[in-house]
Amino acid sequence: MVSQPDSPAGADETGPLADLCDAPAEITADDTALDQLSEAIRAGGQVEVLAIGSASMLAPETGEPGTAFPYRMIEELRTAYPGVSFGLTLRGGRGLTAAQMLATIETTLPQAHFKLVLWQTGTVEAVEGKRPEDLYQVLEQGASQIRAAGGDLVLIDQPFSRMLQAKANPVPYERMMLKAAELPGVAIFHRYALMHYWVSRGRFDLERTARTDRQRVAMQLHDCLGAALARLVVQGVALATK
Repeated sequence: MVSQPDSPAGADETGPLADLCDAPAEITADDTALDQLSEAIRAGGQVEVLAIGSASMLAPETGEPGTAFPYRMIEELRTAYPGVSFGLTLRGGRGLTAAQMLATIETTLPQAHFKLVLWQTGTVEAVEGKRPEDLYQVLEQGASQIRAAGGDLVLIDQPFSRMLQAKANPVPYERMMLKAAELPGVAIFHRYALMHYWVSRGRFDLERTARTDRQRVAMQLHDCLGAALARLVVQGVALATK
């Protein structure tokens, strides 16, 4: 398991950073009930989370270990559910396809009772021009295995960047992820749309941020992504209790 930082990076969430993190509900919300995670939270004790994805899950741009948005999400969940102990296992790396990540998921799932899996993927497929239908097949297989193992899945789509837009068309792959999000126990976190919303309003624009400010802005970005992702998870847990 990876250790968690003691406190969030960046500004106080009740201050300027909270304003920077603001985004419309239609971007950040999801109506999927995370029933298996909800049951584990109601039972209390230890709840294990698996996060797998590309380099952005590891947050190399922040320059600080433990500042990627999955860590920030865990901190938010600890605040939301003070009677629950959350553990985070992080897997992934640069340039991995969904199929490669699925192989890692298959070997990691038996290691703990993961009640929530975060799966960030689709970027490599878009850049390499792979068949979008192949991405869906991999996601469908992974979702089935995760649910059979007793967990819920949150898919996380590509990060927004002008460079990605210049190299690839992410739309067909986003459609496949949306289709996969219709499967039982699968929600989707619209990171691309969320980051595009922030950039369009002059927030967290890493591609146009001066090098001297890049680390600070990257840490704020991951704080806000983590907070938004935690809200989606909390909403999914609440929907499962209705």
